[in-house]
Amino acid sequence: MRKIVIVAMILVFFSLGLSQSEKRTGWGWGGVPALNYNADDGFGYGILLDFFNYSTGGYSPYYFKINPIIFFTTGGKQDHTLFFDAPYLLGSGIRLNVRFCYKTEDYYPYFGLGNDSEYHPSYIETNDDGNSLDALHGKHYYTVKNDAVVLITNLQKAITLRTDGRPKISMLAGLGVIHSKSEENENEGITTKYGEDIKNGFLKDRDVEGGFNNFIKLGLIYDTRDNEPAPNCGIWTDILAEWYTKLLGSDYQFLRLTFTDRRYFRIMEKLVYANRILVENIFGDAPYTMYYPIGSSFRYDEGLGGYRTIRGVFKNRYIGTTKFLVNMELRYRFYEFSFANQNFYLAANVFYDFGRVWHENDSEGGIKNMHDGKGIGLHVAWNENFIVYADMGFSKEAGSQLYIDIGYLF
Repeated sequence: MRKIVIVAMILVFFSLGLSQSEKRTGWGWGGVPALNYNADDGFGYGILLDFFNYSTGGYSPYYFKINPIIFFTTGGKQDHTLFFDAPYLLGSGIRLNVRFCYKTEDYYPYFGLGNDSEYHPSYIETNDDGNSLDALHGKHYYTVKNDAVVLITNLQKAITLRTDGRPKISMLAGLGVIHSKSEENENEGITTKYGEDIKNGFLKDRDVEGGFNNFIKLGLIYDTRDNEPAPNCGIWTDILAEWYTKLLGSDYQFLRLTFTDRRYFRIMEKLVYANRILVENIFGDAPYTMYYPIGSSFRYDEGLGGYRTIRGVFKNRYIGTTKFLVNMELRYRFYEFSFANQNFYLAANVFYDFGRVWHENDSEGGIKNMHDGKGIGLHVAWNENFIVYADMGFSKEAGSQLYIDIGYLF
């Protein structure tokens, strides 16, 4: 895994011709191969690109950008995304973004419902030839086949502006279409955890039939960050309501309420403390596949567990109708330099993430039984907006987990 990190970083420096314009006018772009490895997905490969347009200049962080991601893994996963973000295209104070995502996974993680779901590593042990050592569970016991297509559009309108003209308080309206479907894996003829939960009645008809989950979104956003890609100070808070309704063609009706608060404090000139708190609850008849996503005005994430929520914990380890998440991170920019008329900096980070979910299957409520992960990372920033990172997270259950991606977690 260490070699993968080195290869990704070297490719950043030797792809200088793809970077943004130093004068920040017109077009600029950057990109790196998407290379990673983890126990769930195997070796991942693809490409991550960012195309920025600064128009005539003076637009921060950009006039608009296009972010395509093409990604495959040897473990049977495809994750392809096209993201468009335009803070100024429709006029000052109006921001439009659109995200289209197609994802299919042959071995999507499923550990059961609720915060008390158990994981037994001995169930999925294999020999040197990849054959299961446990005839009662099988190596794919904690997996399910999953397919999803996601289309989300958000439109933000500024209510009040900062002194620099950027939005401070904004209203948001959006539409979304999510089609998801799960199927039990064969698992050498052995029933999986997903299959057992169907037989035992923990999963209902709505959980296995799949279908459309279409919604309208309303929200309120407060933003005082000094720099979106890597804030040094400021606050970003959003309160969102997503109403999934049959009036929009949804097969299921439920309501998702999400509160997210991100704060950034400059402790010293090059040392920043960043903090995120997230609380979410689902009311109504939601299928289990909709427990994974986290409501957001900007990005489509899943959790809890993995590189976007609790680093060091298995991906999507805990699912429930209520989520609570805290991320705490120190970021230190320790080296800045210029090369080939491009500006770079290196930043180290240490982090601690924790959270839990609630579900009717849980034997204990309250705020006990939090799950956590901690770790360290390295970020390489290229002209501020294009940032590549490598984080190594640790947890008692999963051991060490490596993540390579673009941008800060929050």
